[in-house]
Amino acid sequence: MSGSGLVLILVLLPMTIWAQALEPYKLGLITSITGFMAPMGTGVRDASLIAVDKINKGGGIHGRPLKLILYDDASDPTKGVLAIKKLIGEDKVLGVTGPLSTGIAIQCATIAEEGRVPMFAHNSSSWSVAEKPWDIPKPPTKIRHWVFKLGIDPIFQYLAIYRMMTDIRGITKIASINVNNAMGKAMKAALEATHKKAGLEGVIWEEFGPEDTDMTAQLTKIKGAKFDALIISGAEMASGITYKQAREMGIKQPILGMPPIAMVKIVATLGKSLDGLRVPSMIMDIGEALPSDEPQRSVAVELTSRLKTEKGVPRADTGHGTGWDGIYVFEDALKRARPDLADVTKARGQVREAMATIKGFMGAYCIGDMTKWHEIAAPLIPVEMRGGKPIVVGKKIVSTWAELE
Repeated sequence: MSGSGLVLILVLLPMTIWAQALEPYKLGLITSITGFMAPMGTGVRDASLIAVDKINKGGGIHGRPLKLILYDDASDPTKGVLAIKKLIGEDKVLGVTGPLSTGIAIQCATIAEEGRVPMFAHNSSSWSVAEKPWDIPKPPTKIRHWVFKLGIDPIFQYLAIYRMMTDIRGITKIASINVNNAMGKAMKAALEATHKKAGLEGVIWEEFGPEDTDMTAQLTKIKGAKFDALIISGAEMASGITYKQAREMGIKQPILGMPPIAMVKIVATLGKSLDGLRVPSMIMDIGEALPSDEPQRSVAVELTSRLKTEKGVPRADTGHGTGWDGIYVFEDALKRARPDLADVTKARGQVREAMATIKGFMGAYCIGDMTKWHEIAAPLIPVEMRGGKPIVVGKKIVSTWAELE
């Protein structure tokens, strides 16, 4: 595999001595340590390692340690496919957590179905669990048997953005600019399918590349249009740069974006130049600033504390919450499934059945039951970037496919 550029990052985390005598539960993690998704993927990696270490130091699962096998997909679908094939065929994992990107997740989902291995996709759109045909914005009708995911989809984020716009008031015409990869195309399709029902008119639609650093040409066109608010749709550094350049060019209208634009690594790079950006933030991004009665606060605060202590991270974000929850979804399933390791095919099926019946999950990112769409809801909280930090400016929003049935 060395010629493919696929890199194995980690094989086994520390565990208690007494647990080493038992055969471990092996899980695979595919995420973007390098490439344009790295700002989020490195957070996934760090939080996943912390979660596995905590589980193993606590005695593992039924006395068995977790063995995490991690591959960097380099933000490249081809490498993602190579990774999941290796995890299934050579590493014999019981399940795979990740990947992040919609384009990579869709490709890997096909392999997971063929290999009959449970996969828990991260921040991809629902295209990773849904099969065609799908009449957006209605809920998907055919769901992959072996694939599950965090309850995030562009449609849910736009529903939250529309609600945020009602608080700003006077917004009827929108300008849109999105990244032109698979996730960006899913975002654009979701926006096109929902904005009219929200009483909005789209007046201009522009795109940028995931690794672009100069969006002035597109923003010049947008600036010349008559609009009330701009929506930036993306999950990489280029999205943050788009906001920064828009303000530098004198675009004064409200600008709203997707949650990942406020990630720690993007904010660390762009700092206060992101001030004024409004996003429907993930629970994890708020951390200690969450209200005391927020059910997920204790999990978010614990992860934030561990990241500060063990990784020197100033603030946890979406990537970290994604990684943590991906591990704990499998922990929940493994605890209830007690898979028979003498038969890996049977064991994978047992884990899959347990994942499909998760109830009352309490994560740093998502919360509740696994739905028939194979997703666990991910609440969103309206925030505005001020002084380089997300400040809560609205009440929690929980969107699921159920409200669109």
